Amino acid sequence: MGKKYRVLNLYAGVGGNRKLWTNVEVTAVELDKRIGMVYQDLYPDDQLVVGDAHKYLIEHYDDGWDFIWSSPPCQSHSQIRYRLGFLNDKVSAVYPDMGLYQEVILLENYYKGRWVVENVKGYYKPLIIPQVVHRHYFWSNFVISDFDFGCDAHRFASHDERQVEKGMNLDKYVLPDKRRILRECVRPELGRHVFNCAFKRVQVKL
Repeated sequence: MGKKYRVLNLYAGVGGNRKLWTNVEVTAVELDKRIGMVYQDLYPDDQLVVGDAHKYLIEHYDDGWDFIWSSPPCQSHSQIRYRLGFLNDKVSAVYPDMGLYQEVILLENYYKGRWVVENVKGYYKPLIIPQVVHRHYFWSNFVISDFDFGCDAHRFASHDERQVEKGMNLDKYVLPDKRRILRECVRPELGRHVFNCAFKRVQVKL
């Protein structure tokens, strides 16, 4: 089995990124208690912290993790919100959440293990240049190789289509807007690919 990696999974959601990780001890941080309870049901061996992931990171980044994954909220950076929302007078302007870049700078300068901060491709030129894999931005201290994940479901995909795409069934859970939760969930094979790149493990496709 080899070494078990201690992993901090921030903004965990329902854990799409974490689904295919193996040989890990995971602490997951999720602000929404209802979503956190789903995560705990799906990954009963993980330690769940219900709380502010941004605050948790600054207080615990040096707790001996082998790997930190952070997926800060993407809405204020999203091309979809800007192009389909703001440019069509459906939503108002918002400040991009600079917590994203705070975390990149913190991890880049203070944390000694492997780390990655994930977000969507933004509507503006990134302030810190990321790696681009599939339709995601990744800031990290290791190289993430390209990988063919096949096609994503279209942006208006149904709940059932999203469940197939993400390989996650949320039907038994009481949650608001499951389709949105799944849309924002990182595809499991992408999460595995990034984790494998961090530790130079052999890449395996589903």
